[in-house]
Parts: sequence; structure tokens; C-alpha cells
Amino acid sequence: MRTSTLTPQETGVGSIHVEALPIDEVVETELVYHQLCLADDFEDLEGKPFHVNGTHLAVFKFEDKFYAVDNRCPHMGYPMSKGSIRDGVLISHWHHWEFDLKSGGCFLAFGDDLKAFPVELRDDGYLYVGLAKGEREAAKRRVIDSGKRSLERGLKDRSTFFIAKAVTALRDAGATPNEIIQQGLHYGAHKSSDGWSSGVAILTLAANLWDDVDPKDHNLFLVHGLSQISRRTTGSARPYRAPFPQVTEEHDLETLKRWFRYFIDKRHSGAAERILLTLNDRDYDKSVLADFVYTAATDYYFTGDGHALDFANKMFEALDYVEWDGAHEILRPIVVDLVSRTRHEETSRWADAVPVLEPVFERLDSIWEENQANEAELDISEFAQVLLGDEFEPTVAVVEEKLRAGVDPRDICRAMTYASAVRTARFHLKNEGDWHDVANIYSYAHALYHAFAYAPSPSLLRGIFHGVVFLAYLRWLNMPAARIPKPGQRIPDETYDSVDKMLARLQEFADFQKVYEAEILVNQYLEEGHDIDPLKQTLSHILLREDAELHMFQVLEVAFRHYDLSEDSEERRMHMLAATRYITAQKLMKNILWSTENAERLARGELLSERDDD
Repeated sequence: MRTSTLTPQETGVGSIHVEALPIDEVVETELVYHQLCLADDFEDLEGKPFHVNGTHLAVFKFEDKFYAVDNRCPHMGYPMSKGSIRDGVLISHWHHWEFDLKSGGCFLAFGDDLKAFPVELRDDGYLYVGLAKGEREAAKRRVIDSGKRSLERGLKDRSTFFIAKAVTALRDAGATPNEIIQQGLHYGAHKSSDGWSSGVAILTLAANLWDDVDPKDHNLFLVHGLSQISRRTTGSARPYRAPFPQVTEEHDLETLKRWFRYFIDKRHSGAAERILLTLNDRDYDKSVLADFVYTAATDYYFTGDGHALDFANKMFEALDYVEWDGAHEILRPIVVDLVSRTRHEETSRWADAVPVLEPVFERLDSIWEENQANEAELDISEFAQVLLGDEFEPTVAVVEEKLRAGVDPRDICRAMTYASAVRTARFHLKNEGDWHDVANIYSYAHALYHAFAYAPSPSLLRGIFHGVVFLAYLRWLNMPAARIPKPGQRIPDETYDSVDKMLARLQEFADFQKVYEAEILVNQYLEEGHDIDPLKQTLSHILLREDAELHMFQVLEVAFRHYDLSEDSEERRMHMLAATRYITAQKLMKNILWSTENAERLARGELLSERDDD
């Protein structure tokens, strides 16, 4: 036995904090006993909170005996020390969960138990609680495991508040974003018969934008994606689909790719899905899977308004982020997007494009061959203006010429993304119902840029020509063209003596949907050369505090990534103005924000019943 002195310290209202400093401890059967306080400090039925070496405890006196349990209700984190005791039953007053005070056992069949700890009253009149040597890590693991179960319940019940509570508990316990995102991706893919949903896409965007967002908004970002997943899933899971059985002589890739494209063409999702799973099962490189998927996505014209290719790109980004953990399930939904989305060669809108593009597609092999044999530079800004031409036929010819000259297809994709930013920045507010069109081409061009990094091929060139046509179709959304702030333009009669005040003003403009004023302020911020990171965090916060939909997240990511890619100040400016315009023009509810803030308040031990608006 090792003996020393401990003085409990008050930390907050009614909370006794036991520091991990001098302690009176006794090791018995792997337990370390920690001094708490004098037993006489307790009234009968009274509970007190303690924090001992990272472990939160609620200690109670009941019928002249003392009991200790985890102070966090496993349901939603309500402090058990504020609960009450009736006939040996400990009651959490938040949702009336009931526990056996002695063992911590939950009386609800589906509820998690509370961890109970031994308490001793010693001759010195002090209470001592026994904690295992590894209790801190064990408690962390219990909270993470419980948080994951709570998260699944929240997803199943479609409860934003439960999801927010689970995310807060997981993050407080040290769960990594990777763990939470992987669970959400797997649930979203496994529990839906639909394709790659907006929820799993937003969760992937959370991973991509993690370092661009203020850490205070990280939980909020996760809750956005997970809440969208919960709305688009059901309790039932996808039927299990297995890869082909292992055989001595495996099929060659050319055959498998031909079959995959055939079954996509016939809209036979089950067969196509099984081929994709076979490739994954045989450990083919991700570039092989990407080639199959991207080729199928561009076999048809701008499939699903570009979403098929865009979601394919998001799927591969998600798989890379979680290091392909759970790939068997995460891969499956994209097949639904490939077989079920609109093929625009079948629509009247694209009827004029088919006779122009089909001859080009017959020349793809020679275009690709010359492109790989030659090398040429492209002025991104200058070529973006070419792509903004009113007629697509001459632009198609110029694009073919540039590709044959050896221009990197990714540079053309960058120019297309820049042109899409211009379309967005010039989008007039009178075109209220067409916001998705400009977001679709913006995210599509960005996805195409990444697709050429994953799996460059002649077939993928078709995606460039599809984008050229769609950009031309969107010219009507810039008639009349919205004003773009001019160099040197400022908000009249306003000055800001700090960056913080300037960004606070930007949030005010967003609150009142003063779109043009917000753009002028961002324009000024960039011209004055301020650090880009606080501006990114502010725009992210403006987005996250609303119940934002997928396109808003997509626009934000594309703007941030292409700002980072470019060294041209005008190109950078246009991307940030496009994001500002798109995000501030949308006015939505704030339910996700409120749920997340309430969850974080509970995690800090605050009560929602306590007013903070006096």
C-alpha cells in the first residue's frame, strides 16, 4: 500500500474534481483505490459527481451504503449524479432510463448498462473508489463502443439529435473521424437500395474538407452527412451479393470489362455489381475498378446530369480515406447510379449534340494516341473563355485540336471547372429553380479532373466533350448575367479594423441573404491579401449552420480545391466568388445546427432546461 494526501477541488457547480496527483490508493486484485471525500458530506439518496484520472463517476448514498457508477447515462449522456433513487433503482431524468444502483444494469432490454465501481468507507471517514489500472482506456473504449451503437440507433431512428449525441460522445472519447466516417459510409451503403446517396457524398466531403473547416464545426459537419444518410436509408439491408467463386483459370480483364458494360447497358444491376465485387475480391488495383466504373459512366451522355461520374469519384475518394475498409459494401451502390440515371442521348435537350459528338467518339483512339505522343501547354484562364462560347460545335472542334496537340486532359478539366465557376458567379437570382444545373457542371468538371488521375483512358475523353456541351446549354442561365464585383470595389461607408470584423460582417450579409454585398466583401478580402484559411472557415460555417443540401457542399469543395490548384489571382477570385454566391443565396432551416449544439452542451454537463438567454 502506498499512502499520500488528496484534497478534492471544486470544479463547476457541484462538481468535485479529483486530480491525478497525490492520491491515497490501495491495489487489491488489480484495483487502485482513490480517495474521494468524507462520507459525512453525503445526505441519504444524494448523488455527487467526481472526476478521477479521466473517469467520470456518480457516487450515491442509499440506506447507509455507498455506490459508484459511470456518471454518463449511456442513452444520451445525462449526468447520473443529477438522477434520483427509488427503491434501489437509479433514474435518469432526461428520458427516464432506469438502472440497478448496485450493478449498473439497465432495466430496458435494448439499453446499455452503466459501469459500476466498488466503494469503501474506511476508518479515516473517507470514501474510496476502486478503479482498474486500465480503467481510463477501458472507459474510453466503452464510450466509443456505446457511441457506435448509439450512432446506429440514431441512423435507424432518423433522429438528428441522437446522431449528434453519438458523434459528440465518440469525438469526446477520442474516436477518430476515420472511424465515424467509415461507420457512416458502411451503414449508408448497406442499408439502402438506392445509389450513392447525398449522405455518403457529404460524409466524403467532410473527410476532404476536414482541414479547411474550423475544428469547432467538425462535429457539425459529421452530423450533416450522417443525418442525410439516415433520411435515405431504411432498417433493411441490401441482399448479400458475393463475388464469383475462385477458379483455376480466372477471366481476363477485357472479358470482365465487356461483360460489365453490357450489363450496365441492359440495366442489370445485380450482374454488374457482382463483377465489380469480383474485381475487389481478387485485389485488382483501384485504377482497374475506376476504369470499369468511369468507362461505364461515360458510355452514355452526361449520365444523371453528371452525378454518375461525380458520385463515382466520391466513392473512390471515400474508399481511399477509409483505406478500403468495408469496400465490399461501399462499392455496391454506384452500380445503381450507373444503371438507373438518365442517359441524356435519350432526351430531347441533347438531340442536337448526338450527331456532333458521335463522329468525335469514333476517333477517340487516334485522339488519345496523339495526345499521349505529344505535349503542349494550355492557358487555363484563356481557354475557360473558349469553353464559355455560346455554340458547342466549334468548341468541340477546338477541344479535339488541343487534345491532339498533347494538352493534358486534366488542364482542360481545370479550364472547364474555371468556366463553371464563371457560370455560377454570373447566375442571376431570377433563375431560382436552376441552381442545381450550375452546381452539377462545377462538381462534374472537378470529378473529371480527378478521374483522369485515377484511370486515364480514351473512353474518359468522352466526359470532356459531354461537359463542353452542357456548359453551352447553361448559357441561358447567364442571361442576364449577374454582376461580378469589380477590382477595388468596396461596401459604401464601411471600414473594418480587423479581419475578424470583416468576416463577422460576411456572416451578417449571409444571414440576410445580401448576396452581392457578401461577394464584394470576399472580393475585398482577397484583394487585400488576407490569409485564405479564415475565409474558408467562415464560408464553411455559413454553410454548416444551415440544413444545407448536397450541391452546396459540392460547390464549396470545388472552389476550395481549385483555389489551391491555381496561381492565377483572377481564377482564384472567381472560384471564391462562385462559392460565396451559391452558399449565401440559399436560405434554409437550422435544425442540424441546433441538434448539434444541444448535444455538445449535454456533453459538457450543461442542462438544456437551464436558460442561457436571460
